[in-house]
Parts: sequence; structure tokens; C-alpha cells
Amino acid sequence: MAYETEEQQVEAIKQFWKENGTSIVLGAVIGFGALFGWNYYQDHKESQSAQASMAYSEVLSLSDAANSTAMVGKVDGLKTEHAASSYASLAVLTYAEQLVNDNKFVEATEQLKWVVDQSNDTFESIAQLRLARVQLQLEQYGEAIATVEAIDEQAYQANALLVKAEALLAQGETEQAKSVLIEARDAEDGTVNPLLQMRLGQLGIDK
Repeated sequence: MAYETEEQQVEAIKQFWKENGTSIVLGAVIGFGALFGWNYYQDHKESQSAQASMAYSEVLSLSDAANSTAMVGKVDGLKTEHAASSYASLAVLTYAEQLVNDNKFVEATEQLKWVVDQSNDTFESIAQLRLARVQLQLEQYGEAIATVEAIDEQAYQANALLVKAEALLAQGETEQAKSVLIEARDAEDGTVNPLLQMRLGQLGIDK
């Protein structure tokens, strides 16, 4: 719309603000609030990640020093304060490995189950595979089979099938174990697993 005088233009602007000013200001406030909220969220997220990273570094240093009491405290802190982070899962996997090295298999299963329960896409399958191997040590053959059968990632299928075969052999299910070992061999995709090759040879399974 064209205005003949500057006064008419000013009056038109005044009228516009009278009719729409509140909604415009409110929209601006909401917009700035959302922007502030997003920036705060990003800053908070980065801060939390930095804290988790530092705590994980401390877990690694304590692991090297075999200071189990302090390590447990740091791992528990990560599990409580940063459960959803990859650093927490990494820390728990590190702690579980130390427990296995100390032949504390029951305690190791508890830690590995925690990682599995987090459903972290990066570490879930690793934790499942390690858990199944610990369950083999505890002679929990049915549990070990159930654990590896829950592994979805194709990259871990050969190792998962090998663990399943080991559990079947321990239960005297030799023929079924042979079939599973053949599946494991076919799932290797060109890689060579010395334990798998040994089992294949022991059971007279030709390539």
C-alpha cells in the first residue's frame, strides 16, 4: 500500500503494532528462548561428554596401575552419571576384562550384562560376545547359546557361532556342533580364526 504522507505511514505502522505487536514480541521471545535453550543443551552435552571422557581416561590409568578399588569407584560413577555415553560402556568393558583376567567370572558377567542392557549400537554385540565367553567359563552353556543367538551384527556372526559350537561340544552335542562350526566357517568371509580351524580339524570337517 502507498502512503501520501510520512504521517500516514507512521500511523499505519502504529496501527499494525497495536494489532500484531504482542504476537510478534511473543514470537521473538519464544524464538530467542528456543535458541538459548538449544545452545544451552549443546554446551551441556559437550560438557557432559568432556567429563565422561576424562573419567574414562582415569579408568584406563587405574587399570594400568591395577588399582581396583579406585577403578570400581570411577566405573560406578560413569555408570551412574553418564550411563548413556559410549565412555561408560567402554569403561565397564575395561573393568570386565580386568575381572576376567583375575578369574572373577561372576562379577564380569554382571558388568557385561550392564553394557548389553544399555543397547549401545557400538558396544552391544561386543559385550554379548564377551558375556557368552564368560558364561562358557562358568559352564552356563544354555545361557551362552542364548546370548550369542541374540547377536544381530553380521560382523560378529562367525565368532558367535564358534562360541555356540563350543557350548554344544561341552554338552556332548557333537553332531549339532559340527553343523554350527560349518556355519561359522562360511560366515568368516575370508578371515581365519585359529580356534575355529583347530575345531574343524579335530572333528574331521574338511574345507
